[in-house]
Amino acid sequence: MTDSHRELGVEFGDLAALLDGHDYPATTQELTDDYGDRPVEHPGGAEEFGALLAPSEDTYRSATEVRQAVLNAVGQGAVGRKGYTDRGAFSSTPDDVSF
Repeated sequence: MTDSHRELGVEFGDLAALLDGHDYPATTQELTDDYGDRPVEHPGGAEEFGALLAPSEDTYRSATEVRQAVLNAVGQGAVGRKGYTDRGAFSSTPDDVSF
């Protein structure tokens, strides 16, 4: 069983511990070389860690900065139901039900 680490609906799994144990500062290239094929899961599916960081050429000072970059990069699938509100406003689809 792998360690679980969920943040804002994104599941980092064992990648969280790997990032925490990595030596920083670290470049995007170093991180994707080491962990690029690791999955990052969210309600809409999963994406590879390397694909999420690939558009940037940043240098990260900590695992927290790396996780924030991933959270910024995940697609709309990580958001949940698009247009959902429990505040009583008009819902985007009439069949949506708030529990």
